[in-house]
Amino acid sequence: MNSEGIIFVRVDDRMVHGIVATQFLPAYKATRAMVVNEKAAGSEIMRMSLKMAVPTGVALSVLAPEKASANILNGNYKGQRVFIVGKFISDIYALFKAGVKFDALDLGNCTQNDVNDPTLTVLDKTVRVNPEELAMLKEMSEGGVRVFCKFKENDPEKDCKF
Repeated sequence: MNSEGIIFVRVDDRMVHGIVATQFLPAYKATRAMVVNEKAAGSEIMRMSLKMAVPTGVALSVLAPEKASANILNGNYKGQRVFIVGKFISDIYALFKAGVKFDALDLGNCTQNDVNDPTLTVLDKTVRVNPEELAMLKEMSEGGVRVFCKFKENDPEKDCKF
């Protein structure tokens, strides 16, 4: 856990769902799930749906990247065990660019890109990234963030090289 309370950072285009709620959050003893995504933060229906997916006893924040960064950097989560999940790589990249410190990034499920797009790079069975996302990942990696793919909590981590 880092000084801001962050215990794990993941990109998953489903945000909080079965695998995150039943495997990752309990395994990391998370006290707060933080969904970082502009659209989800602006949708009452999405926030309500995500709240239903979070296990009892785990707090939920659904925030735009700018608000999440400000809250983290302000120390609002010190003493908590915060599991961060972004819908898109760009959501987590925004945290990184704002100065939020994290050691590792799990690319759990990044399937929103068109599988027939010839510019995509396949990093794992559930991770397809476009050139812009690949550049973001490379920058984070060069900035000291270990990037890996791990779909389920008990899967082995597959390091990504850029």
